[in-house]
Amino acid sequence: MTATGSMTVLDGATLTPAAVVAVARAGERVELSADARARNLAARETIAQRLRIGRALYGATTGVGALRDRVITEAEREDYQWNLLRSHAVSAGRPLAVDVVRAGMVVRANQLGAGGAGVAPPLLEGMIAALNAGITPYTRELGSLGTGDLPALAETALALLGEGMVWREGELIEAFPLVGEVELGLRDALGFMSSNAFTAGHAALLVVDARALHDARLAVAALSFEALEADPIVLDPRVQAALGAPGQVAVAARMRELLAGAELVPDAPDRLVQDPYPFRVLPQVDGVTQGALWALDQTVTREINARPENALVEAGRTLPTGNFHNAEVAAALDSMRNALAQSASLIAARVSALLDPRMTGLPPFLAESPGRDSGMMMLEYTAHSAAAEIRSLAMPSGTQTTWASLGVESHASLSSIAVRRTGDALEALRLLVATELVVALRAIRHAGRTPAGAGTQRMFELADEVLPAGFEDRAFGRDVELACIALDRWTGWVSPSGVDRRLADTP
Repeated sequence: MTATGSMTVLDGATLTPAAVVAVARAGERVELSADARARNLAARETIAQRLRIGRALYGATTGVGALRDRVITEAEREDYQWNLLRSHAVSAGRPLAVDVVRAGMVVRANQLGAGGAGVAPPLLEGMIAALNAGITPYTRELGSLGTGDLPALAETALALLGEGMVWREGELIEAFPLVGEVELGLRDALGFMSSNAFTAGHAALLVVDARALHDARLAVAALSFEALEADPIVLDPRVQAALGAPGQVAVAARMRELLAGAELVPDAPDRLVQDPYPFRVLPQVDGVTQGALWALDQTVTREINARPENALVEAGRTLPTGNFHNAEVAAALDSMRNALAQSASLIAARVSALLDPRMTGLPPFLAESPGRDSGMMMLEYTAHSAAAEIRSLAMPSGTQTTWASLGVESHASLSSIAVRRTGDALEALRLLVATELVVALRAIRHAGRTPAGAGTQRMFELADEVLPAGFEDRAFGRDVELACIALDRWTGWVSPSGVDRRLADTP
């Protein structure tokens, strides 16, 4: 991938999660490189040559799955390709968000440009045209088992060919042909579908979201450090070197940057000898999340540039593969949610500490007049509810599998479910971080302090701009919503619950 002005050129090798976001959410235009087109044509010629000499090829001269022993004649081939697309168009449930579909399309276009599939050029060019025209096929969440996003890709191909529904300018309309006259042949249907591009595209969006939210939540945690006047010694480089965990080292370093200049006095006579866990073990816990995020980024970047097709066209040969099996992506997503569950519990515990007068020396629940006023008592419930929600989403997809196609396909990664659950966890985490921000800001205001850290000053200013100044009891759920604005301004993060999510909820 190379960016040329407002254009992203897909070369089949260097696509990044950030580029996927630029196309899927910001509408950046895309183009295929000349080499990507040439690789697809070369792979197509290899397939054609194999079929000309009468060699068998899965999905072209045979049925698929348990029907792989059934012969498809040359006369049946075009009808068979259409039948494959239509029979695999079985998605169900809630519609996928527009940004997720666009992400899946740009990933699949890039993968096809890597040269392992050899699909009909109009299908590949049609996908590029649809992306640039803002036309998005309509498909739903359920149907993929993580051994290929077959339903979503089948429905995408059909939409390009004029069947099904598409989104255009926020409206759901009947699909219309985007590729002109196309004669499906060779193994165009399976070649187009043999990928987990939609899962990989969605995961690429989440990598960018998680990276931005990770930094914002560390800034909020640093603000909580100032609110409690926690001892920054736990962030000392010597402490991190004693364990040597890379994620922990990175988190502690970022926290030191955020708190640089803060007036935290660890030797004050009235302080406890050690702070509670929500502050003392922050680098250790959030370091795990940092490591999981690095791993997810690397795995997803590899996947969006992969050649996952079965069979894989390689140097004039067709090689049966299992590269369509998404076990690595599923495991990385599972690890991400597991790490988020631990971080979420720590955030909720920090909220509890900030509301505890034994920790802060401030009024219980930061109420103006405790008793008459409840203060932020119930935001503790909100925080722990969000943390529990995230923990409930942490069950690994790897604990499950399935049995399909008469037992031929007797294992599945279920990565498509793992990616949705990871998106749900990030949305809940965002609300949890916003809750901590509301409470930390109130604690600092109650104490009559102004944050002095390089990063905490900025986060305080952003929150102070949007949150009410009074100490009266009010509907604090609204404060949480307003705090989300401050988080967005800190990161420039595009929320998955924005316009694309609303479109996805349209019946």
